[in-house]
Amino acid sequence: MKTKITVTELTHDDLTCLLSTALYGSYWAGAEYDKEVYKTLSETHGNCFEEKLADMLLAGHKISITDYEAEGEKYSNNFVGFDGENAVYKVGLNDFLHVASTKKGYSLAKDVISGEGDFYTADSFLQRVVLGEEIYG
Repeated sequence: MKTKITVTELTHDDLTCLLSTALYGSYWAGAEYDKEVYKTLSETHGNCFEEKLADMLLAGHKISITDYEAEGEKYSNNFVGFDGENAVYKVGLNDFLHVASTKKGYSLAKDVISGEGDFYTADSFLQRVVLGEEIYG
């Protein structure tokens, strides 16, 4: 029997949890959002950095993730350019939903959101969102 997983929604709290857990102390990833676009959002839910990232995603905008370990390599279709040796990617809510709709991605996201996962679990999920696969262990 084959089971298909389809995740159609990630809440603001879900995204904030995934992003804050994955980015806290990350050696390979840094995130940014367009502050001018953020000012135009009609609905925002918080003041911490990861809440602002979640606000942007839920409003249909993309966020930038910089891969500090790239060393000139690009790994996915989300790649937009290099900042020196660092690869820069743009990801949106659909990228998160796509990964969460895979068997492994669903398991990783569920564990992080429920409090069962840790930095490594969230990092694995974020690598799949940004890079298309786990590159850094």
